[in-house]
Amino acid sequence: MGEVIVKYKVMLDSDSMGRIDDVCQEINGVPDEIGAVQLVEKKPLAFGLMFVEVTAIIQDGEEMNNPLGRFEDEIKSFEGVTEIETLEMGRL
Repeated sequence: MGEVIVKYKVMLDSDSMGRIDDVCQEINGVPDEIGAVQLVEKKPLAFGLMFVEVTAIIQDGEEMNNPLGRFEDEIKSFEGVTEIETLEMGRL
């Protein structure tokens, strides 16, 4: 089993911008067995909009059932999250 480090761009709908700090806390609370969150940062996008950049280490291996998809689905389940985009990915 190996590890993959992934950096994501997480977008929120415009109505949820006021709760971006709550979303950051929820992302930090993702269980380590789904993905070990290393860094969560709010970053400016445009016109007062922000996005959340997430760096996580995710276990990968043949015995795992789509670990990247599980992590992404967990993030998408948070209220206000509309999109998640992979920015970078590499093996550790």
